[in-house]
Amino acid sequence: MPIRISTSMETNTQTKTRFYEIDLLRFISAFFVVIFHYTYTGYMEGFSTIADFENVREISRYAYMGINFFFVISGFVIFMSIEKGSARHFLVSRFSRLFPAYWAALCLTTLITVLIGADVFTVTPWQFISNITMVNELFSVKAIDSAYWTLFIELQFYLLVYILLLFGLMKYVQQFIAVVLIVSLIALYLPIAQADTMWTEIFPHWSGYFACGGVFYLLRRDGINYYRLALVVIAFLYVLKQSTLFGELMSSWFNIEFNLTIIVIINSVFFASFCITVFCKGHFLRQRWCYYLGILTYPLYLIHQHIGYMVFNAFGDTNNIALLVLVTIIVVLILAWLIHHYVEVKLAKAFKRFGNKVLRISYELKQNKQKTELDKAAVK
Repeated sequence: MPIRISTSMETNTQTKTRFYEIDLLRFISAFFVVIFHYTYTGYMEGFSTIADFENVREISRYAYMGINFFFVISGFVIFMSIEKGSARHFLVSRFSRLFPAYWAALCLTTLITVLIGADVFTVTPWQFISNITMVNELFSVKAIDSAYWTLFIELQFYLLVYILLLFGLMKYVQQFIAVVLIVSLIALYLPIAQADTMWTEIFPHWSGYFACGGVFYLLRRDGINYYRLALVVIAFLYVLKQSTLFGELMSSWFNIEFNLTIIVIINSVFFASFCITVFCKGHFLRQRWCYYLGILTYPLYLIHQHIGYMVFNAFGDTNNIALLVLVTIIVVLILAWLIHHYVEVKLAKAFKRFGNKVLRISYELKQNKQKTELDKAAVK
């Protein structure tokens, strides 16, 4: 027996709702990652030892969880966007969404690496060429920017979604999400989840976050019943288990304690905020201005890390580093807007038109081939 709380998918008007609060959550998540890199990993991993903010690190060490939130948001948004779509349209939309901004960021990061990378950051022609594909990990080639590791995780998620669409399996999406979520949670209790190499693999550390986003999608689409209520509980347990386990791993890697209580609180607040989006018809942050923050998220994430480190190393000293970090954040935000406006908005549309044309031609050739074969069979 279903427990009806709210579902905005019941009317045409509600179906077209844009969740501006998700744009805000996406921007906050990206900004968390920027702060984490600029005030924590830059110094702790030796990328930019001049960026030594000992007191700030006590707080900013927890900002890495922006990555977790990214994956939940991605799961929710992708499942929402493909509800009535096709495999072909999904392929074109994802390509035109990811690659133009990525290529622009890749070229910019490569140029700055050549100019001021010094001995810390280098790039080779083969590294650049393999990075163009976004699947450089398949060739065992290092990413030009360390932040790109999440893109490969995203591509693996997109591949799974594409397979669902291609074989008409979306009618089983609830079962698919449930299986991925449950198996991912169980795997977190196994020794493999604690291996140093597993955190860059989609399973089990990140697969469950995409599934969490999928659970929120199901709740928004169909409302809540006892089955989906159980999935919400499992999703919350997954978030708590993965985040605390990863906190323990971070403690061992950096030899600095990550307070598990703080981790639980941060993740619980995020989870609760998503529940408000899912269960409530209105949201006080469903404001259009949030959209203008959301559009900065992807390019900001792509360009911030190594460019920031190189700027700190080239121009920073103990007297100006705090101001330099602040100025760098402002500059990368401006660059993010420029990439969005001149690359994502303008080039992405051209990419989408080209992609649709190529796939349409391919589809027509396939149809003509099948028709020809049928005609030959009829003659015989």
